[in-house]
Amino acid sequence: MVMNKGAQVALISLMVGVMVFMLAMVFIDPLSDVIEETRNNTQLDCSNSSISDGKKATCLIVDLILPYFIAIIIAIAGALISARFVT
Repeated sequence: MVMNKGAQVALISLMVGVMVFMLAMVFIDPLSDVIEETRNNTQLDCSNSSISDGKKATCLIVDLILPYFIAIIIAIAGALISARFVT
């Protein structure tokens, strides 16, 4: 059974999209370790209630890195997967 060129491209884009998603999921554990290290007492000291407003904002931004990273990777993988189906 031979697929036409469009079906081959769609299959390859599906495989690349899944590979990008899986590779990004591997990076979540090291990224969460870096976030925990950044938030500890020797760095930003986010658990302290008497830190400045700037540090509180920085702690909030550091906390939001992981969800944004996951959302961006899902969007990229979804775009790679669906790009060939739309065209």
